[in-house]
Amino acid sequence: MLSILEGIRLIEVADWGFVPSAATVIGDWGADVIKVEHPMRGDPIRGLITAGLVPGAAGANFFVEQLGRNKRSVGIDLQREAGRQVLRRLVQTADVFLTNYLPDARERLQIRYEDLRPLNPRLIYAKGHGQGQRGPDAARGGYDGVSFWARGGIADRLTRPGEEYVQQRPAFGDFIGGMFLAGGIAAALYYRERTGEGIEVDVSLLGNACWIMAPDIVAAMTYGFDLPQSGAMAPPNPLVGNYVCKDGKALCLMMLQQDRFWPIFCRAVQREDLLADPRFNPAENRQRNSAELVQVLREMFAARERREWEDLLRTSECIWAPIQSPGEIPSDPQVIANHYVLDFPHPAYGRYRVTASPVQFGGQWAEVRRPAADAGAHTEEVLLEIGYSWEEIAGLKEQGAIT
Repeated sequence: MLSILEGIRLIEVADWGFVPSAATVIGDWGADVIKVEHPMRGDPIRGLITAGLVPGAAGANFFVEQLGRNKRSVGIDLQREAGRQVLRRLVQTADVFLTNYLPDARERLQIRYEDLRPLNPRLIYAKGHGQGQRGPDAARGGYDGVSFWARGGIADRLTRPGEEYVQQRPAFGDFIGGMFLAGGIAAALYYRERTGEGIEVDVSLLGNACWIMAPDIVAAMTYGFDLPQSGAMAPPNPLVGNYVCKDGKALCLMMLQQDRFWPIFCRAVQREDLLADPRFNPAENRQRNSAELVQVLREMFAARERREWEDLLRTSECIWAPIQSPGEIPSDPQVIANHYVLDFPHPAYGRYRVTASPVQFGGQWAEVRRPAADAGAHTEEVLLEIGYSWEEIAGLKEQGAIT
């Protein structure tokens, strides 16, 4: 991949998924990402597998491998003044400082924008958090399951009426928010290129949800009522919806222009007889009898396996897709052709695969230049680069300030 951000150095003082995922993207784009972790504990996400929080998982920590690639890890104890001095020297060499620490921790550790800007006026200071930088809950912690999924209205709209609220998938809001944060950092670097000055970048999980849920939120403000929850309304367009096939696998149809696609669809699925059926023609009858047509299509799709329907639909202009499980996605020919899954040599696991960040430049795809590192694996290497001597490094280790 073209190293768009080669020569840019980002210092990540963050843990869990949201903000570190932004650093992963910046690393995919070619930047030198240095992850600062506690010298003994590391990022708490490293304990998800060993703590048994993911039932059945053992061996490789999939979160660490996905989030930790293309980064170097430096172990620094920021509770110690000697450790903070090391971080300040790192900041003087950096283009971007990225954190998810809450306001009180940033103040206590002296890593607020106003603390670091005098050291490096060109520094981009980026932070991500739960509920926004102002308001009564600005200083409260938050994970994507609460700040994004629950508070942001997503659980409410994706839950069928009368059923238990749908839980989000792991790090679902985190990885979406991380892309926003990475984009904000890229825009800030462009701003600095034009002005010579650094600037602060801020993204919250709640703000992330407000953008993702914009159609629902704006509709509610416009009309004074919420759009229906998922599954609460019979589809007015039978060519939009999910249909289960004979093998239990399903297809999703998404042909919003029903009149245009109706004859194309009928011919593709070898049901030209439906074009002559007075219940469904002309368009007004199809609209009136949409529930009946949905039932006809359900029975039709249930008569063949999904791969048979895929073969028929693939030769047409119909807009559709298989509903795939995560285990099926790596074998999707489009995923393979576009290198959305990255395969790389891993010193501990042989070949290992992670998903790529989605932006590609110049027709090239992201690369894993280095696999995820153990906590503090690059402490000496990085400190030597920024001017520390071996004697100084030994002294910092004796103080417990670094790994």
